[in-house]
Amino acid sequence: MESFTQQFIVFALSLFGSTALMPLLISFAKRHQLLDIPNLRSSHIIQVPRIGGVVFFVATVVFLLQASSDFDAKGLALMSAGAVLIFAVGLYDDLKSVKPMIKMLAQIIALFGMVRYYHDAIESFRLASLFELIPPGVFQVLVFGFFLVLINAINLIDGIDGLAGLISINFFAVMALFFYRSEHAHFGLLSLVLIGSIVAFLFFNLSKRQKVFMGDCGSLLLGYLMCGFSLQFMESCCCGATLNELSGNEMALIFLALFSLPVFDLLRVMALRLYHGQQIFQADRNHLHHVILDKTGKSHLFTAALLFTIHMSIIVLSLVAMNAVGMPEEVVLF
Repeated sequence: MESFTQQFIVFALSLFGSTALMPLLISFAKRHQLLDIPNLRSSHIIQVPRIGGVVFFVATVVFLLQASSDFDAKGLALMSAGAVLIFAVGLYDDLKSVKPMIKMLAQIIALFGMVRYYHDAIESFRLASLFELIPPGVFQVLVFGFFLVLINAINLIDGIDGLAGLISINFFAVMALFFYRSEHAHFGLLSLVLIGSIVAFLFFNLSKRQKVFMGDCGSLLLGYLMCGFSLQFMESCCCGATLNELSGNEMALIFLALFSLPVFDLLRVMALRLYHGQQIFQADRNHLHHVILDKTGKSHLFTAALLFTIHMSIIVLSLVAMNAVGMPEEVVLF
């Protein structure tokens, strides 16, 4: 178990390190004209640097270089290779633009090795949950497909200031909570590293003077890391020695709560496009954050805070429900 002092230090170093790095990134982006140009779908009217997600990558790399011995070597290699690929393609898209199919191919490649590595954890999760009636091979494909949806869902909710970052904080806070007392506490520390870098990013993202967007390099990376953490969560709960009292159905409830808002928003928008006879990948302003902005006329901060609160409420309610039916002492919350 990691001490509270160590957790605080890790979080603080990530927060202050990312805060110190961000002005350098903003200056570099402005100097080289790496700016997001407003269009008809944009919720902003000024040109803004779009490589803020670099701080997430740097914070993750620095931590992993220091704590690599705590991780399984093969699992770390696969997750890291996928993260580098996702980040590189996202960054190139932020700088030059990449065709959607190239980005999708990169996501498929990045996920393939990691999902294959966690094959046994996925199967244990299936057998321990309501998904046990689904054939093993089919379930593996469904998990892979869901993760593809998740990565793009996180990418697509990054349409207004603060929203993708706040939703990501909710996810990694829950991961930090559950990994804290497991044999994989280093994933809990990595969760705090990511939260620290996201908080630093939000300070600038919500600023008027030094505004920055996370860009695809940030949103795609966060979505990919959520997939990796979810797989490790399955491993810790279904195959580990500490959290194995958490049932598969309770895990499914946690996943449902964590991914409820971004995945619901993506599926809702796709359904609307199909209903109106539009191309499924056609850009529009039908996302929940766009609808709230356009209908209420409220600010980005209000809209992001509202959706963040709804998302957090769903998560808290799911955890309260789990407490009501009984949770293992190691992860009891209230």
